[in-house]
Amino acid sequence: MSEVNINDVVTPVASVPEERGIFARRSGDFKARIQRYQQMEKAQDIRDNLLRIAKKIDTPTQTLAQALCSYRVLRQVHDDETGKPIVGPFDRATFGNPQILLTAFCQQYATHKHDVEQEGELALLTQEIRRLASELSTHTIAAWVNYIRGLKAQWEVDQRLFSNLAHQEGQRKVQQHYSDLVEKFTSSSRGLPKTIEEFETVRDLHEKLCQQRGALKLDVPEEVNHFLKAVAGQGATLDMLTPNVLSWLTEEDDPTRYRIRRL
Repeated sequence: MSEVNINDVVTPVASVPEERGIFARRSGDFKARIQRYQQMEKAQDIRDNLLRIAKKIDTPTQTLAQALCSYRVLRQVHDDETGKPIVGPFDRATFGNPQILLTAFCQQYATHKHDVEQEGELALLTQEIRRLASELSTHTIAAWVNYIRGLKAQWEVDQRLFSNLAHQEGQRKVQQHYSDLVEKFTSSSRGLPKTIEEFETVRDLHEKLCQQRGALKLDVPEEVNHFLKAVAGQGATLDMLTPNVLSWLTEEDDPTRYRIRRL
C-alpha cells in the first residue's frame, strides 16, 4: 500500500483570515442592529415625552382658545346704544406675556430636545396660559353680562302680573308666547357666544321680545300696578283700593274676581 499524504485525506481547515472576515461581518451586522434598536428607543422616548408635553398643555390651550373665540366675536359686533364693540380691548401686556414664554420654551426645546420637559419653561408657559385664559374670560363675561342686562331692561316685566290680566281676551296666549321667548333668550344668553350666528340668535330673540312686550297690556297707572303687585304677593290692603284703582278694575278687569279677606 502506497503511502498517502495526510494533506490529501483530511479536509483543509479554513484559513485564519477567512474566519476573521466572517466574524467581522457578523459582528458588524450585530452592532448595526444594536444601533438601530438604540435609535428606535431614543425616538420612542422623544415621542413619549412630546405626548406628555402635549397632554399637559392641551387643556389650558383649549380653554384659552374658547375664551379668545368669544372675545373676537364680541369685538366684531357693536352695541346699538353706544355704537362701540360689546367688549373693550384686552390688555396687550397681559396678552403678550405667554408669547414671550412660548419663545423661551421653543429656545429650550431647540437646545434640550426631548429633555425640555425637565426645564422650568413648560411649567411657566402652562401657568401663564391658564392665567391669561381666566383673565380674558372674566373680561369678556363682564362685558357680555352688562350687555344682556341692557337688553333685558328694554322688555323685562314682572310676570307675576300675568295672573291678574290673563283672563282678558287674547292675553293668555300673548303672555305664554312672551314667557317662551324669555326662556329661550335666557338659555341662549347664559354662555358666551362662540360664533356670530350664536350672537345673532340672541339679538333676534331680543327683537321678538321687544315686539311681544308691546302686545302685553301691562302699562297701567302706578297705583293700579301697586295694587296688582300686592294682590299677587301677600295681599292688598283696603287703602290700596282707591277710586282710581276701582275705576280701572271696572273698565279693564273684572272686580268680582277679587275677594276681601281678614287676616
